[in-house]
Amino acid sequence: NRFFSLHYLLPFVIAALVAIHIWAFHTTGNSNPTGVEVRRGSKEEAEKDTLPFWPYFVIKDLFALAVVLLVFFAIVGFMPNYLGEPDNYIEANPLATPAHIVPEWYFLPFYAILRAFTADVWVVILANKLSFGIIDAKFFGVIAMFGAIIVMALAPWLDTSSARSGRFRPMFKWWFALLVIDFLVLMWGGSRPTTGIYPIISLIGAAYWFAYFLIILPLLGVIEKPETPPATIEDDFNAHYGHH
Repeated sequence: NRFFSLHYLLPFVIAALVAIHIWAFHTTGNSNPTGVEVRRGSKEEAEKDTLPFWPYFVIKDLFALAVVLLVFFAIVGFMPNYLGEPDNYIEANPLATPAHIVPEWYFLPFYAILRAFTADVWVVILANKLSFGIIDAKFFGVIAMFGAIIVMALAPWLDTSSARSGRFRPMFKWWFALLVIDFLVLMWGGSRPTTGIYPIISLIGAAYWFAYFLIILPLLGVIEKPETPPATIEDDFNAHYGHH
């Protein structure tokens, strides 16, 4: 059927995207922590600002792959149920819905956002009235969950700062650190039941998630004064590691 065909085709689509990624990496080059463009005036200048794909990036990526596989095989071989939820091992019963359904850990932050917007939240009430009852709490939660993913894709346009690197943006560092903490809080909130204070914590986390991308990022580009970046990548390297 169509659903099976989609799963059959996805690995080939991913393989094609990997090939396109490597091609783009070779043609346009890699980004760098300074956010400064590579000099293209001459081959000598470009070589001073860049590193060859082999062996530097190949060895670096192989090392990262080895670390990831080491952790992966350690979990699979020695503690396969460590990241699993006990309720997921209960035999399915169409007549009884589990009281506490928990997805896999990497879905937890967005699952927390899905459940955070209950019927008594003012923005849900407003959306329900403006849509003449079409958008209820469940529908709004689905919109919020997918919206939380979409705003990440819009970050390059929402970030209006002239600086292309967070290294030279002191205010940005603090707000981004809060976003990382917020992500972990949402992950924890998604694993908790929808009782007590947990929905409120998830709602606060969801509010900051959207506020960061839709309000804080655009405002930081206006009010924050970035530090002066180095003139070239070579200058930044020499400032940190000395002349070679």
